[in-house]
Amino acid sequence: MQKIGLIGYGSMGSMLIDAFLSSQILKQEEIIISTRTQTKLELLKQRFPKIQTVKDNRLLAKECKILFVCVEPMEVKRILDEIRKEVSRELHLVSIAACVTIEYLESVFNGKVTKVIPSVTSEVGFGVSLICHNSKVGSEDALVVESLFNAIGSIKVIKEKHFEIAADLTSCAPGLISAIFLEYIKASLPYSDFSPSDTEDMLVSTFYGTAKLMQERNLGFNEIIKRVATSGGITERGVEVLRKGLPSLFDSLFKNTLEKHGEIKGVLKTQFNSNLRTDL
Repeated sequence: MQKIGLIGYGSMGSMLIDAFLSSQILKQEEIIISTRTQTKLELLKQRFPKIQTVKDNRLLAKECKILFVCVEPMEVKRILDEIRKEVSRELHLVSIAACVTIEYLESVFNGKVTKVIPSVTSEVGFGVSLICHNSKVGSEDALVVESLFNAIGSIKVIKEKHFEIAADLTSCAPGLISAIFLEYIKASLPYSDFSPSDTEDMLVSTFYGTAKLMQERNLGFNEIIKRVATSGGITERGVEVLRKGLPSLFDSLFKNTLEKHGEIKGVLKTQFNSNLRTDL
């Protein structure tokens, strides 16, 4: 049996395992995992006894058909250097690390490379995973990886140059939306006796219902606004305030997040520099 391997069992690695198994797109016997923290492997074996675990990344790389590298961006180069002599040209390398470009990956591994930015919401079968393949990934190889992520949400195959802004709209969005709603809750508290948890419960339920309504009735944001914000009404007044104040706020948000993407990519370029072509 050809295995699908994961190096790294942190937040995103564990989410992917849970999602792949819950969706039944993979069986425990098809998975092999390695991670530096032995206690994580022991806990994993308690939950999923049929998953194979190893302590050696090089051994894992030898046994895999598809290898997911699920470590922090600054750790990717070290992992690839460790396993590079053990992998075959047939291996399909899948990186989920933000800001690690396909070019950086190709400078170490001269084979099939796919870059994926998943969403934490895939844990419950929703959200968008961003995908980009290099030129060595054939249609059949691409379909295998895309099928895995289609089983735990939806996918969007995009050009790599759009990954940063697309990540802000997908993988970063749960955190950004949560930060917005927390400020919304804080601002409402002086006007009632509701506790923060009561207020959060009301807002989460309303947000979930709004998303469900939009999805099931195929409604856009403008249509929701039209249905709720009647002419001269209360919601319309609030929408006017948001439309006046939010554009500059979100301009600043995207400016800062894109700058941070650039900063991280600059550090990574230094890491990978010895492997990159000299004309870069």
